[in-house]
Amino acid sequence: MWRKSKDNYNYKSGKTLSLLQKIVVLITLVVCIALLPTSLFTTQKVARVIYDRVSINAVSINNILCNSPEIRESLEKQNKMPEDSVDSFMAAFVNDVDHSDEAGVAIYDKNRHLRVLYNPGKLPDFEHSARNLVDKYEGRNNISYKENYAIPNKAIGFVKDDNKKTIGYVVTGYSDEIVNNSTIDAVLFLLSMTLLGLIVGIWGAIYLAQRIKRVLFGYEPEEIARMLQERDVILNSVREGIININSNGCITLVNSEAQLLLKQAGIEGVNELFGKSAKDVLKRVPLDDIIKEGKTLVDASVKMGNTVFIITAVPLLDDKNIIGAVITFRKKSVVEEMANQLTGFKNYATALRAQTHEFMNKMHVIMGLIDMKAYDELKNFTQEIAYNRQSEVSYVVTRLKDITLSGFILGKISRSRELDIDFSLTEESELHSELDVPSVHDIVLIAGNIIENAFDALKNFDGERIVNLSILDFDREIVIVVEDSGPGMSDEIREHIFQRGFSSKGESGHGFGLYLVKQSINNLNGTITVESAPGEGTTFTVRLPTRKEGD
Repeated sequence: MWRKSKDNYNYKSGKTLSLLQKIVVLITLVVCIALLPTSLFTTQKVARVIYDRVSINAVSINNILCNSPEIRESLEKQNKMPEDSVDSFMAAFVNDVDHSDEAGVAIYDKNRHLRVLYNPGKLPDFEHSARNLVDKYEGRNNISYKENYAIPNKAIGFVKDDNKKTIGYVVTGYSDEIVNNSTIDAVLFLLSMTLLGLIVGIWGAIYLAQRIKRVLFGYEPEEIARMLQERDVILNSVREGIININSNGCITLVNSEAQLLLKQAGIEGVNELFGKSAKDVLKRVPLDDIIKEGKTLVDASVKMGNTVFIITAVPLLDDKNIIGAVITFRKKSVVEEMANQLTGFKNYATALRAQTHEFMNKMHVIMGLIDMKAYDELKNFTQEIAYNRQSEVSYVVTRLKDITLSGFILGKISRSRELDIDFSLTEESELHSELDVPSVHDIVLIAGNIIENAFDALKNFDGERIVNLSILDFDREIVIVVEDSGPGMSDEIREHIFQRGFSSKGESGHGFGLYLVKQSINNLNGTITVESAPGEGTTFTVRLPTRKEGD
């Protein structure tokens, strides 16, 4: 219903991000904020775990070798051998126990002579660092696990005989490169997983944004917000009540005019209609026929509360499914008032009613004179009536060649007498009858409403009650001037007199005459000006461009 061309909502500037870009940036930031600190923390933990694992492995291998009977027996024998001898048995045993190409093992006898050096991984400077550990802990019989664990990448153990005397030393260790390489591998793996998560997040953001865009018909959120603002402005500026209901018959939208009209009709709870069942509010509207069978209700007279409304109800369709209905309505009396004003019927009817009333008054006088058999007075009275009427008709018809317009003016003269107002057509007035645009009906509508407005201003006025009408026919323009000697208007009232529904009297059903005058003048490409001040009367001047037959 409210879908518009996307070109009408091109609000984006060069600095504004689209929905897709915003979601991608948001997901990227979330992934980075979530994964990068985690990766850094995990990297530190992994490095620590690798260090712990290397230290634990070094200590474990060291404990196995120190507590091995084979190592103990070999050392007891080696302590009796020359210091530069190497025990091939212990070397083979160490190889069987270690099973590693990365860990190094160095075994010393109690005299700190190197008996076995197992270094398949070619650890740099391993022999030297092992010798330093042995020299450092010489003279001690044991080392605590915590102290041994704290030695970087290495461990030292004491081989003891049955008497708990130290007969040798075992040093095991790993190179720093092993720890560093393992840490780098773990970091690279974590970073690759982070990058993969970021890529997946961006892809998911793009997919999500595209799905959202499809649901929103390709509009950006800012465009939708603008459309909703426009919708609210449009709904609340329309002078008809609008109610939207869903397929379940619940009210989903009510504009301010609908609330006002329903409140004036005496319906309670108009400020809480959202979510209510429409059947509880629009009791006489055939809602089932509309939202279930898809029927349309056009310009139907329906009474709601204490007011009769003109209602139009149209079902809302999504493809072939009925998803709800839109109901518009306004007061029947207001519609009839506007129709009368628009067609000029009210002006004609008012004029005829005034003439009829004046005629009946005169007939009553004639009947009274007949009853009294005052025939001379009757003759004089009828002659006076005939003369005055003939003079009045001749005066108007001479200046206004159109019979319809002349009859209308004569009716206004009769109505002015009823209201005790001095109404006259000025002597300079002149209008030919061969006009095409504006038509006589246009002039009746415009002049009639302005004259009635002047009469209303003078009804309760205590001063002079005078209204003058001038209709001037120039070569390419008709000028209509209505002057009254009434109370005048303030600047504030004068600014609003052409607004629909505005009335200085504050009565319902009024405020359409001058609005229709303005609309008619605009349709005829004319102009209207108002000169008025409090206590100085009011003058309306209308200028209408003419088009005659053959132009």
